[in-house]
Amino acid sequence: MKNEYLQAFKNGIAIFEESYQQKKVLELEDEISSQISKGKSEEEVIQGLGTVERRIENVLKENHVNIHNQRSNSFFSSKCASLLEIINHIIDVMSKNNSRTNAKIIFDILILIFLVCILKIPFILVRDLGDSLLSFLEIPIVLNFWHLVIELVYVILAVVVFLNIFKRWFRNLKVGK
Repeated sequence: MKNEYLQAFKNGIAIFEESYQQKKVLELEDEISSQISKGKSEEEVIQGLGTVERRIENVLKENHVNIHNQRSNSFFSSKCASLLEIINHIIDVMSKNNSRTNAKIIFDILILIFLVCILKIPFILVRDLGDSLLSFLEIPIVLNFWHLVIELVYVILAVVVFLNIFKRWFRNLKVGK
């Protein structure tokens, strides 16, 4: 519980230099250790400290960091942050793995890309069906617009499918032995 609290605190102040982060984490760890040495349980001490978010906000305020600019709660930014977290996790795991395990991870990513490419087949069929239905109009702009619509729908769907599968597939990736 203590280590999780400290790690969450360190992650929250990651915008600062590593030395400053370590200093703040050590201060917090000393505070927790002194409370435990006075006879309190680890759970009581953690509850008494308050939420990690509150602690992080205090450090940001001490350093005159505008909290609102640092945190954006929009849908797009939260999805990007989630994706970056997973990519960092993959890089971290791959840096600790041997080459055989890393080859399997890369192979899994290639399989995922292949699956997204296979997803294109129904869109090609629908596009061709639309071409045959619209060919009697003999207006090239209509056919070009039809192709654009089909391609945009495919790109949006492919990105959503890729990201969702990518996140689920690699979120719980472990260091191989």
